[in-house]
Parts: sequence; C-alpha cells; structure tokens
Amino acid sequence: MQEIPARVFATRVADALRLLDARPPQDRAELMAALQAPGLSLRFASQLPAPQAGSQDVQRSSALLQHAMRVHLGRPVEVRVISAQLLDDRGRPANTWAMLSAQEPAAQFRIAVRRDPDDPWLLAEGHEDENGADLDRVGTIADYVVRIYLLRILIVGVLTWLAVRLAMTPLKRMADAAEALGRDIHSPPLETSGPREVRRAAEAFNAMQHKVIGHIEERTRFLAAVSHDLRSPITRLRLRTEMLPGEEQKAGFRKDLAEMEGMVDATLSFMKGGVDEELTGDVDLDAMLGEMVANLQDHGAAVTLSGSANGRVAGFPNGLRRCIGNLVENALRYAGAAQIVVCASPAHIAITVQDRGPGIPEEALDLVFEPFYRQEDSRNVASGGVGLGLSIARDIAAAHHGTLWLRNRSGGGLEADLRLPRAGCRT
Repeated sequence: MQEIPARVFATRVADALRLLDARPPQDRAELMAALQAPGLSLRFASQLPAPQAGSQDVQRSSALLQHAMRVHLGRPVEVRVISAQLLDDRGRPANTWAMLSAQEPAAQFRIAVRRDPDDPWLLAEGHEDENGADLDRVGTIADYVVRIYLLRILIVGVLTWLAVRLAMTPLKRMADAAEALGRDIHSPPLETSGPREVRRAAEAFNAMQHKVIGHIEERTRFLAAVSHDLRSPITRLRLRTEMLPGEEQKAGFRKDLAEMEGMVDATLSFMKGGVDEELTGDVDLDAMLGEMVANLQDHGAAVTLSGSANGRVAGFPNGLRRCIGNLVENALRYAGAAQIVVCASPAHIAITVQDRGPGIPEEALDLVFEPFYRQEDSRNVASGGVGLGLSIARDIAAAHHGTLWLRNRSGGGLEADLRLPRAGCRT
C-alpha cells in the first residue's frame, strides 16, 4: 500500500529536481511556481525541519524513496524523509484494521533532496494514492503469507529432512552392520568415521565384534581339544570291542561307539557354525548336487534330482554340501527316499528336498531347528540323530544370506525349502 505512492512521489520530485537544475538560477523561482500542483508543494530551504520521530512509515519509506530517485536521476542524491504516513479513506493515519478495510488509501510524504552538499535543500511535500492500481487486500495478504511463511516452512522442512537423513545414515550403517554380524560373525568391521559420537559407537561395535569372535574361537578350541581327548578313549574302546568273544555283542558296542563319535563330530561342527571360512568361492550347484546324488545312488540310496540352478552362487562349498547333505540325510532316515528339486530365478536359487515320510507336527516345525531337539518318536538307535543337523543347516543358510524352512506336504511327507540369493541379490 505504501510502495506505489512512494515510487510515484519520488518520480515527481526527481522530475522537478531535473527541470530546476536545467534552468539558470534567475529562472528557478518562476519555474518553481509553475511546478506547484495539487498534491505537490516545492520550495528551497537552507535548513531542514525536525524529522518525525519514531515512525515506522519513515523507516520503511526512506530506503524506497532513495532508491527510486537514484534510479530515475541516474546518480546518487541525498534524501531526508521528514515525515511519511499512510492515510485511510477519511484522511486519518491508518492503523492495521484500516489498512485491511480501506478502499482508497493514500500516503503523505515530506522529504528534502539535494544533489551536492553545497546546494540548497529542495523541500517537497505532497500525497499520492495507489494511482489506479487495483489491489485485493485479501489476495495481497495471502500472497505475502504464501511467499514468506509457507516458503520458509518448506525450506525449513527440506533442511530438517536433510539433517535427519544425515543423522540417521550412521545409525542405518550400524543397523546393517548388526544384521550382517548376526548372519556372519566375521563380517567386515564398521568404518570409524563421522562425528565423534558416531566414531565412538563404531569403535565400541567393532570391539564387541572382536570380543565375540575371540570367545567363539576360544570355545571352538576348547571343544576341539575335548573332541580330540574323547577320540582317544573311543579308539581304545573300539580296539577292546574287537577283542570281545561274541559277534552280537561286538555289533552293539560298535553302534554305540559310532553314535558317540557322531555326537562329538556334530557338536564340534555346530559350534564352528557349519561353515569353513577358508573355502569361500563360487559354487557350481549343479555339479555339486550331481556329484552328491551320484555318490548316494552308488551306495544304494533312493535319491532323485530334477531341475537346474543355471549358474553359480558365492559361498562356502563345504558348508553348502553339509547343509544339503543334512537335509537329504533326514529325508532318507525317516522316509527312505528323497527327491531334490532345483528352481532358478534371476534373484534366487531354490533347492527343495522332498520326502513321503511321517512329517512333523505343525507346532514343531520351528522347534526342530533348535539344537539337540528331536521328536520323541525318533529317539532310538535306528533312526534318531544327534539333533543338530537342521540347526547346522539353517546356520549355513543364514551365513549365505539365505533361508531354510520346513513344511508338511499335502498327502504326507515333509519338504525342506532352501533359498540362496545369487551374487548381488542378497536379502
């Protein structure tokens, strides 16, 4: 509301100052009289009157008037705003409510201008309205709110989002590292970079990983020593068994000793995690499965293989062989036959081991993955294992970023579903 009148008034005063400067000094009085007009009064003065004190309109108008006159004259001029105020429809000083409701507001100015310090001041007094500009008060206020406040809120929101993203990136990195640690205790350590708190958290995480690895290695060495110590008396018992007189008694002792040795080997393999870290490489699943099935068939096992992996996977060859072997062994133990079905997709390779055995109760499908858990009806010498085969198989699947699930088949039997991601498609 004040901008348009200020610019018009500044233009009129600048034009008058240009015309006065172009005339000889003796002709300026006559020109001054001719320039007087309704809404504009001009005169020269050697001294300035006292300015209006504490007026926000003066402060707002001063810079605007100086800029408008400098642009119009093409050179800097000295401008002093003595008084400036907005007037409502009745010619009274306008307050906030009047500014919202006034139909024809006007601005009244009194300024002093001179080009050089030696020139007299040109005092100009007058008033200007909006000069025909059709301003919608509500639209103007809405535009101000949108441009100033909503734009600020948008900028602050974007900056806040960026700040949160920057702050959450280290936490996401730590969460990914913790998830990787759960799958593979030998996953790469966290980078110790970023703010001090993030570096300290990464260092603490790496120290924890180092301690956990140390505890596992110490436990594995202890179990290996116990396993070695147990093998010696088992071997001595084998020798003494062969010296027994009865063949039936020998067979019983041999079976018991074989079960003891199997328990020792399975326990040690489970404590190692079922994966040999030194044998990491690309695994040709088709060749591995073909060799495994051929060996089992040579020993009279009823095992069939269908489907193809159509590619390699990055993993642990011995670990994968042990994982699939445990699943096939379970199927042969409880059903007498096993079918291996391989399905390949761009992201995964699914290896399914199927049988037509008695299956597992639905409530025990997850329990059988617990270490040393066995169904009651399998706790016998003929069919009962140690209870670690499925636990080892699932640990190996997790080490390969895969999954292993059991489900009962319609019509009877069990199905073990092993899914391994291809390289670059880890989940």
